[in-house]
Amino acid sequence: MTFTIADITTDHQSYSARRSQARARMIPIRAERRVRVGDILVFEFENAETLRYQVQEMVYTERLSAPGEVAHEVDAYSRLLPSSHALTATMFIELDQLDAVRDELVRLSGVQSRISLEIGGVRVPAVEIPGVDEDPDAPSETVSVHMFRFPLTDETRDAFRDPEVPVELVVDHPAYSDGTPVTGATRRSLIADLALPG
Repeated sequence: MTFTIADITTDHQSYSARRSQARARMIPIRAERRVRVGDILVFEFENAETLRYQVQEMVYTERLSAPGEVAHEVDAYSRLLPSSHALTATMFIELDQLDAVRDELVRLSGVQSRISLEIGGVRVPAVEIPGVDEDPDAPSETVSVHMFRFPLTDETRDAFRDPEVPVELVVDHPAYSDGTPVTGATRRSLIADLALPG
């Protein structure tokens, strides 16, 4: 499943009238694709629905209307689409005290390179998806939002799709080490992602 510029409306008045309905529909979808690891790291696994909603919100709040501007947003977010052999997620560092953000980012420096899925004991490291304006070969700075792809082999994909095989989302950083099992509705939703072609 994918989405295109044709799925995004630039009729801001029309979208405004149904915006609350769109948000209400997305809340349970995003909730079942959300995995919290420890106290402050939250991962939201993306799919075409979550990404299309984010683009539509961006177009609405920024009042974009030019086809080129909308296409740019669609292209940027489409990089996060899952496929038959890859899951994707956005990681948020959630802090209650804004004045602590800088210190926490220093403490968690490099955490974006210490994330993996453990599938039946096999570790699948996350690969960071750089921003559209970032150099993919340059090390990224630790910020409050990062995007990842988890590339799977045939073997790890098949294992993930087997509900009997344990899966855990793991952060292994000197200052932050924790893991959360991926189970229930979240696991079923991600298994559906891996049924996609490509």
